[in-house]
Amino acid sequence: MVMSKPETIVKIMISGYYGFNNTGDESILQSMVRAFKEKLPRIKIVVLSHNPRQTAQNYAVEAISRLNLLDILSSLRGADLFISGGGGLLQDSSGKGWSVWYYLGLIGAAVIFRVPVIVYAQGIGPINRKFNQLLVKWILNQAKIITVRDKTSQELLKRWGVNRPPIYLTADPCFLLKKKNIDQVIKDLPDIQRLLCSHNSPLVGISLRGYQNQRPDFRQVLAQLADELIENYEAKIIFLPFKFNEDLSISEEVLLLMKNKNQAEILRRGLEAEELISFISQLSLVVGMRLHSIMFSTIACTPFIALSYDPKVKNFVEDLALTELLLELEDISLKKLRKKVEYVEKNRGRIKGILSERVQNLEEKARKNNALVFDFLKLNH
Repeated sequence: MVMSKPETIVKIMISGYYGFNNTGDESILQSMVRAFKEKLPRIKIVVLSHNPRQTAQNYAVEAISRLNLLDILSSLRGADLFISGGGGLLQDSSGKGWSVWYYLGLIGAAVIFRVPVIVYAQGIGPINRKFNQLLVKWILNQAKIITVRDKTSQELLKRWGVNRPPIYLTADPCFLLKKKNIDQVIKDLPDIQRLLCSHNSPLVGISLRGYQNQRPDFRQVLAQLADELIENYEAKIIFLPFKFNEDLSISEEVLLLMKNKNQAEILRRGLEAEELISFISQLSLVVGMRLHSIMFSTIACTPFIALSYDPKVKNFVEDLALTELLLELEDISLKKLRKKVEYVEKNRGRIKGILSERVQNLEEKARKNNALVFDFLKLNH
């Protein structure tokens, strides 16, 4: 009797902003893990996480602390591939500028241990310090493959001299997630059923976050917009926290400034990514700061107004060719927001059609991330 040889186990380490209860980053990890397990049933995935226990439980992977250097180095020794991504990891505009050093340091450690590196679906920048740009050039030139989720990121890397590995323009992994049947999502969640019960009033989602150099009138302007949507369109407002504790706080602050508080609520249940996409599919409009609130709206074909607090939001909306739905936060005013709302109302059908068309293309681009990983492993394992 001829015994078939069992398929070799592949060990992949994944680094990113995981375990912080940020729905956008968790959607990236969910998409990656699902795709890798479907293609490579015997794969071993090790995720670097802020909350290893939660990450291991949620995704059925091995997870270790993102700050435990000894565990990371020990695990790297037996890895076949190190994946850095996705998301906006390489930037020095937040977190006291440490983010770019932390993630480049991990890539550098993988290179030292001779573990091949793939930079996966990242949005690059902003990186303002010249020294950090030189570090990016030096370390990313050691990678085997780089994929980026927007054209500006590709151009930045080329400008800084990253020219050894091929750089592919793909899309955020969240575009491989699917809407769930909304009836199944809310079946056992009476609080969600109540939120979506609008008595034929349009539902408007607002996704806010804090940001550096915040304008003093920012909260007041958003509260006034919410009040106008209620008064002029009989809308019901639902605040959508994406990074739960942080966004919940600013949502509550804006809600307190509103006159029509009784027509506004906050989504206080943490939904997983595909549930939240399904929820957003029931809304008439999303006013979003969080990048993934705009990406999820695109998947759900729900018109949006994107408030750009960071270049990554602008980059995504520009790649969609829908810059008329974009408003820079430094230019925010009630008058400009009102005009955006009026534009969406007049062009709702056209916008939904464009989103439906664009999301198919983004899904194909997101698949490219995984195809490149699988092709690399096939050739090198």
